[in-house]
Amino acid sequence: MSDITAFESNLILSEEKISDLVGKYDTPLFIILRDVIVRNFRAFKCFFPRVEPYYAVKANPHPSIIQLLQEEGSSFDVASKNEIELVLRCGVPPDKLIFANTIKRKKGIRFAREMGIPLFTFDNENEIKKMASLFPGAKVLLRLKTASEGSRINLSYKFGAEAQEALDLLKKSRDAGLRPLGFSFHVGSPCHNPHNYVVTLQTVHSLLHEAAAIGFRLQVVDIGGGFPLHLTRLENPVDSVESMAEAVYPHLSHFFNKGMRVIAEPGRCLVGSACMLVTKVIGKAVRSGRLWYYLDDGIYGTFSAIPFDKATFEFHPFRNDLSPEPCVLAGPTCDSLDVIAEDVLISPLELDDKIVVKDIGAYSWASATTFNGFEKPTVVFI
Repeated sequence: MSDITAFESNLILSEEKISDLVGKYDTPLFIILRDVIVRNFRAFKCFFPRVEPYYAVKANPHPSIIQLLQEEGSSFDVASKNEIELVLRCGVPPDKLIFANTIKRKKGIRFAREMGIPLFTFDNENEIKKMASLFPGAKVLLRLKTASEGSRINLSYKFGAEAQEALDLLKKSRDAGLRPLGFSFHVGSPCHNPHNYVVTLQTVHSLLHEAAAIGFRLQVVDIGGGFPLHLTRLENPVDSVESMAEAVYPHLSHFFNKGMRVIAEPGRCLVGSACMLVTKVIGKAVRSGRLWYYLDDGIYGTFSAIPFDKATFEFHPFRNDLSPEPCVLAGPTCDSLDVIAEDVLISPLELDDKIVVKDIGAYSWASATTFNGFEKPTVVFI
C-alpha cells in the first residue's frame, strides 16, 4: 500500500481515481476539486458572516473556478484589463468587481470605465491624477500600508500609503473629482499573525473618525486577503481561517454598527487546498553522489509557486515499497535553476512513477509558463 492512502481523505480522490485520470489525460495533470472549493467558500462565509468575499482572481484564474464561485455568490478582485475581461466572460456582472491594483495601466482604467466597474483602489498622488483624467467621478478606496510580521509575502513593501498621509490623499482625491468611499489594506500572504489585522483595523477606525471630522462620510472597509491555507483547527491547530476569524472578526463590529460595508479578498484559502498536481518521473541520474529524479513539471510550470510564493510542498509517490532515500527533484527544462526540492526523502522510483502534490491550487498554475516549449499541465475540473 502506498503512502498516498494516508492522505486520501484530504485529497478526496482515491489512488485508483487518480490513476484513471492519468490514463485518460497523461501528466502533468492539475486537478481542481469542485467540492473543496465550495466547502472552502462556505466556510469563509461562516467564519466571516457579514463580510463580502471578493475572490482574488490572481490566486487561480481558471474559468471553472470563477464560474463556480459566481454560482456561490462571490464577488471578484481583479488587477488588470485581462482579468476583468476573463471574469466578465464568465458571466459575472461588472458591479461584482473591484479593481484592486493600486497602480493601474491606462488601458485598464479606460476599459474598466467602459465596462462599468464600480470600485478602485489607489495609494498615491500620481495615481489620483491618472484616475481623475481617465475616469472622473470614479469611486475609490485608499490602500494603507500595514505591518506584515508573520506573513510570508510582505505586500506593503510595494503598496500602501502611510497612515499620516491618508487624510491628505483623501482630500486630494476628492478635489480631483474622484469619490473616496473608504480604506483598504493587505497584511501580506499568507498571514499567520492576526495582530496585523487588528492593528490596522485600529488605525482605520481612527482615520475614519478624523475623516468624518473634515466632512468625509466613508462607507467601505476592505480588509484584503492573506488568509491561511487551512480552514479549521482540525486541519491546523495553530494557523487556520477559523482561528484568524475568531481574533479579527470582533474588531469589525464597529464598522458594521456604522452601517459600513466590509469586504475581503480571499484567494489562497479558497483554492489552495482545492487543487492537486500529478507529475511523473521522466529521468533518473546520480550526480555527485546524489540521486536525481527529473519530473515532467517544474519551477517554470506549476512549481512556480516555489520561487514566486515561497511555497513548500509534500511529495507523495504511488510507489512506497522500499525504504525512503534522500534525493533531488528537478523539472524538465534545460535551465539548472529548475530544481524543485533537495534532500527529499522518497522511496526509490523508476521511470513513469507518479508523484502527487496536494495543496498546490494557489499561485502555481496561475504563474506557470511554457518556457522551453513545455506545456502547462492539463487541467481537469471534477
